[in-house]
Formats: sequence, C-alpha cells, structure tokens
Amino acid sequence: MDIGQDILNTTPLGPLQTSLLEHISKLISFGESLTRQRIQIFTPLLKKSHGNVQQGADMLCIERSETGIVTRHVKGNHTWHVMMENGQPLIGGDHEFRQHVFPVVDNGGRIIGGISFTLSPSIKVEQYEQEYTLSDTMQRLMLTATDEQIQSYEPISYFDGLIIFDDSHKILYGNDAALQLVDLLGFDRRLVGSSIYSSTLKISAIQQVLADRTIYTSEEIYQDMVIRQHMIPIAMGRNETRCFLVLHDCTRESKQQQELLVKNSIIKEVHHRVKNNLQTVAGLLRMEARRSSLPEVKQALQEGINRIESMALVHDIVSHYDEDYIGIRSIYDELCRLLRMSMVRQDQEVTFTYSGEDILISSHMASYVSLIINELITNSLEHGLEGEHGEIHLHVNDIGENIKLAFTDNGKGLPGDFSISSNKRLGLTIINNLVTHELKGSLSIENTGHGVLSTIHMKKEA
Repeated sequence: MDIGQDILNTTPLGPLQTSLLEHISKLISFGESLTRQRIQIFTPLLKKSHGNVQQGADMLCIERSETGIVTRHVKGNHTWHVMMENGQPLIGGDHEFRQHVFPVVDNGGRIIGGISFTLSPSIKVEQYEQEYTLSDTMQRLMLTATDEQIQSYEPISYFDGLIIFDDSHKILYGNDAALQLVDLLGFDRRLVGSSIYSSTLKISAIQQVLADRTIYTSEEIYQDMVIRQHMIPIAMGRNETRCFLVLHDCTRESKQQQELLVKNSIIKEVHHRVKNNLQTVAGLLRMEARRSSLPEVKQALQEGINRIESMALVHDIVSHYDEDYIGIRSIYDELCRLLRMSMVRQDQEVTFTYSGEDILISSHMASYVSLIINELITNSLEHGLEGEHGEIHLHVNDIGENIKLAFTDNGKGLPGDFSISSNKRLGLTIINNLVTHELKGSLSIENTGHGVLSTIHMKKEA
C-alpha cells in the first residue's frame, strides 16, 4: 500500500505534510521494539469522505501490521480528538488501556496529527511515570531523526537492555533486561534516579554523545560477556538532551565470529600448503623437462606442469581471501598470465580478453573450471594459433540454473572431420570428462569461419 498516496487522497494534508507523516512512520517498528507499546500515527480525514472510507470513520491511522506499515480508516477516540483541538500532549484511555498522545506539528506550526502510544495492560500503576518518559523520549526521536539515522536503527529484542539518561547523567528509565544487568555493570540496584557514571560502564564517549548529539556504538567485555553498547541521543528541546542506551549481549555472536575466523584461517593455511606442494611437484617436473633431450618428452612434461599450476592457482587465490569462493575472471586472468609466460614466444602477440559476468564459484568447482580453461587456452595456443599472432576470448553468462562459458580464438580452426567423441588429444578428453562427469554439463566445439568456438554449459552448485 502507498501510504503517501492514501494520505493525499483521504486527508486535507499537502505533499510536505504527507512526507512528514511518512517519515515518522518509518520508525514505528523500531519504536515498538524499544517501548513494547503499540504506536499509531493519526490524522483527520476529509470531512466529506466517500469511496473506501468507512461510514463514521474520521481518522486515518498509520500502524504496523503483519504485512508491514499500513493505513486504515478508524473512528478516533476521545483522547485523539482532544489532543487535535488543544495541541498538547495528553494521557488518556480507560480501565483497559492507557494511552500517551503527542502532537505532530508541521513547519508552519499547524497541528496535522498525532502519535499515540498504547501501553500493555500488564503495566502497573507504579510504572506509569517511567512509561511516560519512555513514550515521550521515543516520540521526540521519531520527530527529529534524519533519514540517514533511521537507516541505522535496528529493532531490539526482549533480551536487550534499555536505559534512558539525560544530560545531567541521571537515569530516567530502565527496562527489565537492563535490571538483569545491574550486577554485571555495577549499577545501583535502584537504577532509575542514579547516575549513569555510578556504574562500571566502559563508555568514555557519553559526554561527547550528549554534546554533539551523535550516535555511538562500541563492544566491551565485562567478565565473560561481550556487551554491545549503542547510544542514541535525542534533542528534547533547546536545553535538554536525553539518550537511549541499548545494551545487547553479543557474547555468543562474538564467540561464533571468533570460531569462524579461526576456521577460515585454518582453511586458508591448508590451501596455502596445498599450493606449495603442487608448485614443488611442478618444479620437479620442470627439472626433468630440462634434463630430457627428447622434444616430445619436454612437451608432455610442460603440459603436465601447466595442469598442476592451474590447480595450484585455485588454492593460491583462495588462500588470500576470507571466503571459499573465486570469481571465474580471476581464474582466467591468472591462467592467461601463467600460460603467456610458458607458451607464448617473445615475438608472438596474443591478446587475451574477458567479457560478461564475473560469477563466483566454490573452490571445489573452481578446480575443475581452472583445468578446463587451462586446456582450452593451451589448445588454442598450440594448435589454433601455432605460434602466430592472435586473439583469445572468454565470455561468461549467468543463465538461470546454468553457467555458460563461450571460449573463442581466431586461429586456423578444426579439421573438417573433427569429432569430440573420436578425437585422440588428451587435452580435449580432459575437458569433455570434467564437463560431463564432474560439472554435469555439456560441451560443444565448432568452427566459426574465423577460428573455433568452444561452448560449455555447467550446472550451478546447489
């Protein structure tokens, strides 16, 4: 539902006044999580209402529902009407519920609506004063918060402590969860009425937050707990500032994050060691190639070295990143660099290019993809270009449940009787087996009239 359009269609408010109510409504969910009170924004409907306006309805109400923030037309209660007439905050309700109602005033000083806070029936009489302080502070935040600030506000849970203190450092409110943290944080057991500085809170920025009215967040360790401390200053007027202090126990989150960091470090170290071992094997094969006097042996060993280095490449890339995923472009670029050094002559000009999307794949899948790309580039350099100048290109597409690789060169092309199933080249056999059996995909290779196009479709990982 378009809240702004509904306000414009059914109330006498203009665009700027409508924007103000829309802006305030963005904080309803956050406000309800902090106050545990039902929050509604209301404004009078047009007197001559028709269409979908209910018979006898005279208020447009903006509130939270299961589907989000919505509007509905209601018969405003007595407290709402009185507040609209005199423009003063009111306390109303009956024996079943208690309401705190505050005016919303536009830039011209006109009362255009109100914000209503309905308390839970379980609230005791002795809690009424503190609950009003809570409502009053929240409505000021709703009226003064900027769009940028609103984006940083996240609803709190029932387990989060909430404290309100003012610029004299006096604690005005503390919820049940905050009272549970009294001993841990060194507060006076009365909490309300004591000084925020009478605790062992590790917040050196309190004075700065109150003076500059800037949001501040920190994580501190108390005994064996990690507490996230989030301060939100609220300008109550020219000479008064209050501050929400939200205390969130993030001990479990911190431990999980620490365990994850340790796990990632171990995985990165394993990839690093595998890479080193593969490079050692490649080095031994390189020594054998230099010792051999037979060209065909040298060529076979070099092909084996290239395959080993393509696998080592994947482990090397993963060892430098926190996530166990690699972009296909990174694999292609690094293989082009390695194969240029080992297979392209100094007097040969070969251009390697990439286009399309840079799709992330797991290191497991990347091992197969790197071998496939290694064989494609090797075949193009060795059999397609045959030492001549040329171009090699990879285009990658995300097509739903599949990834499409289109690899091209502008070499001499394939023999007229070429067939994937009957070819005897080890490189193409490796490509076909990996695509078909490991990646559950398909491979096609064809002449284009100015080179060769190899097309691979492979399934995305579940």
